[in-house]
Amino acid sequence: MSSFQTRPPEPTHGFDTLRRTALKAGALAVSLLASGLAGQATAQSAANQNPAAQSAAGPGGYVRPAAPGRLVEVAADRRLHIFCKGETVGPAVIFEAGLSQFTANSGLAAAQDAIAGFARVCTYDRAGMGWSDPAPEGWTYPDRVRDLHALLRAAGLDGPYVLVGHSLGGLLIRAYAQAYPEQVVGLVLVDATSERNLPEFEAARDSTVSQIDAALAVSQPGVPVIGMPAGTSAEVHMAFTPEVLRGVKAEFEALALFDAATLPPGAPGILGEMPLIVIRRGRTMSPPGEADLNHQQGQEDLAALSSNSVLIVAENSGHMVPLDEPPVVADAVRRVLTALNSPDRRL
Repeated sequence: MSSFQTRPPEPTHGFDTLRRTALKAGALAVSLLASGLAGQATAQSAANQNPAAQSAAGPGGYVRPAAPGRLVEVAADRRLHIFCKGETVGPAVIFEAGLSQFTANSGLAAAQDAIAGFARVCTYDRAGMGWSDPAPEGWTYPDRVRDLHALLRAAGLDGPYVLVGHSLGGLLIRAYAQAYPEQVVGLVLVDATSERNLPEFEAARDSTVSQIDAALAVSQPGVPVIGMPAGTSAEVHMAFTPEVLRGVKAEFEALALFDAATLPPGAPGILGEMPLIVIRRGRTMSPPGEADLNHQQGQEDLAALSSNSVLIVAENSGHMVPLDEPPVVADAVRRVLTALNSPDRRL
């Protein structure tokens, strides 16, 4: 395993301002932001660049924006939303977003745009998230892995794939590589969840579900449960509609079943010589706290899964690396694709 440092960051997109405003909205916003919905800032940036994407609320309230991609049937009564860009030459690049995130608020938009210049790259919404239909009752994370497999087949994306997983999405793409090894030729783990991080998700689960339940009890269909600043895009509002919050709740509830029996193997070298790039956030407490050190060790554990790996420290990024430094993610994908075209496939 080798390592190197990253380039200076791209500008952030007003996340701190949006976060401070959302924090004032109450305990629900605090919990959701802490658990991953902070990526909504990217949707605000995209809407600022594309005013046509904004939907003004009329007398009836909020209007959900149109899906940017297409809805693909994965079962007789269910569809998932997928959004692809770029050419079809070579392996397709498939993003797996973090817990509670979807295409419009995942923080992946800028990285997807950069990758689209040299590869076919797709983001999608897991069941119950974004524009995808709700998950069946008791839907587990292995079920979500099977959903992705069905989606890619139904969408005509036959593989092979380079999978990119941010946060909890890292566990999901590892599980996908385990379930469908013949389809996966490379992985990029972006400040991904390791087994060391799971207690943090467990600790947040019950309180978050309780707060979502309280909000849903007084919610109206299609109406965001908290207020946001004037001019906030419809995609950001969408993250706080009861329909999406039910999807968030389902993802948290699935964590209760995310035990050792459902995790992909974490043994060193389990991925053989598959090209693997691990990107770790560089921003920590000063000096790094216990949680920071635990996370850093988890990232080193992830890099050890393959004998053909690189660990990158995104020095100017927090957890939302794709939002803080999208070129780092795009460069990692390009490096994996370049390795796949080399005789020895070494990074």
